Amino acid sequence: MPRSTVVRAALGATGFAVVIAAWWIAADTAFAVNGVVPSPPDLVRQIAEDGTGYYLAQIGVTLSSAGQGYLWGAGVALLLAVVVMVLPALSSPVGQLALFVECAPAAAIGPVVLAVVQGRTPSIFLAAIAVLFTTLVGALLGARATRRIEVDVIAVYGGNRWDLFRKVKLFAALPATVNALKIGIPAAILGAIIGEYLGGVDSGVGVALAVAQRSIQVERTWIFGLSAALVTSIGYALLSVLGRALLPWSAAARRLG
Repeated sequence: MPRSTVVRAALGATGFAVVIAAWWIAADTAFAVNGVVPSPPDLVRQIAEDGTGYYLAQIGVTLSSAGQGYLWGAGVALLLAVVVMVLPALSSPVGQLALFVECAPAAAIGPVVLAVVQGRTPSIFLAAIAVLFTTLVGALLGARATRRIEVDVIAVYGGNRWDLFRKVKLFAALPATVNALKIGIPAAILGAIIGEYLGGVDSGVGVALAVAQRSIQVERTWIFGLSAALVTSIGYALLSVLGRALLPWSAAARRLG
């Protein structure tokens, strides 16, 4: 293992330990009276009391909705990106549509969606629209990173718009698209939680958070919040590793840069 990797891992572990220690000290001193910040042992005791199955079940439900929304949002975004790359004239209307979707606040459109459809659909829908904008913008920005000489080469050899897309723009867009997909992971999970928080379902992290807040169960609130952050970090890290494996030439280019 390279020494630089070992150093980064050691620094990361040290930083994590410092954060945990600071959290523990603050919980037992500054927040000991009101109890709004439980200590790590308090959270461990709460998990042991409730059982890990309770938390895993709620997280699994939310991940299912977030995953479906992620696939829908990313799929629609990538389809629109391909259309714009092949037909640049559609760039303006597609961009305006994506901007409208991004500017629509989830807390405002969520109740409207909930009034129209029931079940898990609002959570899936909010997760999808949270992913759509970032993925579409990332893909289009990556495609615009093509050099003029590459476009000219395709034109000189008699290539059409489809040739330009599959031989130049597609490869140019891949690194930025992967980065946008990574950003979409926390967005999808947040959208799903907001959808659950609005009501209409009886399980999921959003529902469990609402119940814990109403019952003043501080430890459960923190556990679910930290669990969502942990799941998001794992998803982000896995997609980062997958991106480096699928795009080794992009990673090499960044190191050279």
